[in-house]
Amino acid sequence: MSVVDSITAADAKSHCEDDHAVIVDARPQVVRHQGSLPGAVVVDPKDVRDRFKPTPSGTFPVVRDPDTEIAVVSVRSQAPAIAEEIADLGYTNVRYVDGGFPALRTAYRA
Repeated sequence: MSVVDSITAADAKSHCEDDHAVIVDARPQVVRHQGSLPGAVVVDPKDVRDRFKPTPSGTFPVVRDPDTEIAVVSVRSQAPAIAEEIADLGYTNVRYVDGGFPALRTAYRA
């Protein structure tokens, strides 16, 4: 298992706006009523492995470049584990957003 770090909501927003990162919204469906995040890849937590695992030919289906920065948002207690799961599939630059969706929503409002 790899070890992923956190990223601040402000940095995640900035990197995404500069096209240096992708936000992955891995909140369960029951909490996504809180709102959406512009440009985020939405995936249910139980589907992360199936959606992000490399294809048999070795390509990456959701975020095509495995070195792209990925900022994971989920329920706070799940975000680090989901980021680890994505990193374990071969993505090299995965972080989870410190403060989760509330912090990122606040960053987008600023």
